[in-house]
Amino acid sequence: MFVLNNGQEMPKLALGTYLLHGEELFNSVEAALKTGYRSFDTAKYYENEKELGDALKELLPRYNLTTEDIFITTKIFPFASDNQDEEIKKELETSMEYLGRSYLDLVLVHYPRPLDCGDKDARNKIYRKHAWLALEKLHADGKIRSIGVSNYEQNHIEEMSEYMKIEPQVNQVEYHPHFQRGPLRTFCQEKEILFQSFSPLGRGNKTLLNDTTMAKIATKHQTSVAVIILTWIIMGNNGVVAKSANPDRIEQNFKSTILDLTDDEFSEIKDLDLGTPYVEDCGWLVQ
Repeated sequence: MFVLNNGQEMPKLALGTYLLHGEELFNSVEAALKTGYRSFDTAKYYENEKELGDALKELLPRYNLTTEDIFITTKIFPFASDNQDEEIKKELETSMEYLGRSYLDLVLVHYPRPLDCGDKDARNKIYRKHAWLALEKLHADGKIRSIGVSNYEQNHIEEMSEYMKIEPQVNQVEYHPHFQRGPLRTFCQEKEILFQSFSPLGRGNKTLLNDTTMAKIATKHQTSVAVIILTWIIMGNNGVVAKSANPDRIEQNFKSTILDLTDDEFSEIKDLDLGTPYVEDCGWLVQ
């Protein structure tokens, strides 16, 4: 477990659910629970909160678990509105209903602009401000235990000091050995904001997964490059969201929570940074 800057505990590894629906989502959740996962990551944008909630409602009793044993993260985009309190409250109350929860463990502002605004829109700063203030109110009301951001750059977080009462607990960004985000990660660590990786495998990017240095380390540990990447992320005191619809890979990925790399292996992987993102999210372009 990681301890967030508000004292809440958060599992180091979460199952991602992006693009998972129906039977595929149900089977993934079942494989995850069976293996030992206790954290799941979703978002309003994924349109699968109800399916995740229904799956957990059916599956938790099979493994003698309750909703309190599960850490759920959801995410919401800012609205193109100066007063987002009621819109965000309504949306997240629906999330709680769908997920079968009386509270949400962690809610992130999904992106530093609304879906229907451009990167250079001068109003983005205002919209993300009001989104954050809406989350703070829901936190004060006990509806959300932790709040954070996703795809935020240092400047986006620094500007929050003008209005925030609560420091973000998490910043979820693309992060892997080929895209290590050094200055942003250092900034977040100094602020005690947990750095959490999404798309740790670059959405299956072959350049990343066929890296010869990591392949050599994987062979030594008799595991996959994917597990080596996840282990490296966790050993660097970063959270990670790993998505898979394959039960065997879900089980295999969980080994990253117990595997140890040597100091030399960790350093070898650290030297692989290419500064190359492999997914389409480009928060650094948003004004």
